[in-house]
Amino acid sequence: MQGGVGSAAAVAFVFGSSVLLAELVNGSEGGGHATTSGQGRAGRRAAAPTIGVVRERARALRRRMIGLTAPRSGLVSRGRHWTAPAGLALVAASVRWLVSHRRSPAVRSWRPGGGVRRVAGGLSVRTAGHGDRVLVLLHGLTASGDFFGARYDQLADDRQLVIPDLLGFGRSLDDRGDGYSLTAQLAALDRMAQELQLDGRPMTLAGHSFGGLLAVHWAARRADVVRVVCFSAPLYAGAEEADARMAAMGPVERLFAPQGIVPKAICGLMCRQRAIAQWIAVALEPRWPVTITRMVVRHSWASYTGAMNSVIRAGGWEASLGALEAAGVPVLLADGARDPVPVPGRASELAARHRNIALATHAGAGHQLPITHPGWCVELLVSGPARSRRADAGRA
Repeated sequence: MQGGVGSAAAVAFVFGSSVLLAELVNGSEGGGHATTSGQGRAGRRAAAPTIGVVRERARALRRRMIGLTAPRSGLVSRGRHWTAPAGLALVAASVRWLVSHRRSPAVRSWRPGGGVRRVAGGLSVRTAGHGDRVLVLLHGLTASGDFFGARYDQLADDRQLVIPDLLGFGRSLDDRGDGYSLTAQLAALDRMAQELQLDGRPMTLAGHSFGGLLAVHWAARRADVVRVVCFSAPLYAGAEEADARMAAMGPVERLFAPQGIVPKAICGLMCRQRAIAQWIAVALEPRWPVTITRMVVRHSWASYTGAMNSVIRAGGWEASLGALEAAGVPVLLADGARDPVPVPGRASELAARHRNIALATHAGAGHQLPITHPGWCVELLVSGPARSRRADAGRA
């Protein structure tokens, strides 16, 4: 009984803090800046509140919390002894969150990307720039294209930049869908490429984590890819190795393995209460931009398990890497030295076996390379070699 009450109190505290947090940061961090017009101009980012404004909001929220939570029964005087501290605790938690959020390097460096957003191949896609060459950026599991923020817009100076929300994730979420296999993901990307008239143009594919695996598989089936870049790719030999790696990362990762009743139930609850879940996720993760964190819950159990079981736990990337080597397509495997996701030594083994594979390691980075170290990632994307399968495809 006590455990149940404690759990309920914890949920209530997190939810209350997230509501207060939403008001404290209201207007301080805009959503995506991609426009839906043909002009492709980014919207203006709302101005961040000053510390004085934040303090005033905190004082106002404190007064509201004390007033709104006071009992209306004959126990008013008794209730005031706990409502005031509860209100103050909630406000204090929100202010602490705001301070941690503002100090985060990822938050300070990230801004929403520009360009034009449209639907292509059933996917929500942000595009920017013009030119014959194409660069496609694929996000990781439970993320969205927002992961590649404004720091990546410079890549559109001399090529077309294409950043989709992958099938079943972010703005490409469809709660009614149930087909999220590797084949379905690649088919959606093929349809996107066709509708955006990318076919036959020299294309560089780059992906983060799950998106890196998709980049390898998609490149192996296309004749117009000239280079592949994988950030923090989970190159697991199969389900057994994938499960062992995830279990070693910690109890949360073990809990959210794609088998079992608990993760399915939690995901179902998130889907039914997605608006609340978004703000709870924000309250629990002050290190990341609010826009990024809110998108984390925009997936379904079908899209999550489809990505895990058909891509991450399925292996099969060895054949795709072999096809890319035979075609002479360079592949760069870029990892953070502090990243627990890649298998230690796997990238070096692959580079020793495949002449087209190169390595890059950031000594201070973890798994979220594209958002924590965007400058380093951009440099890798513009500085690497490219080789085409076709003599007339040019350079990436």
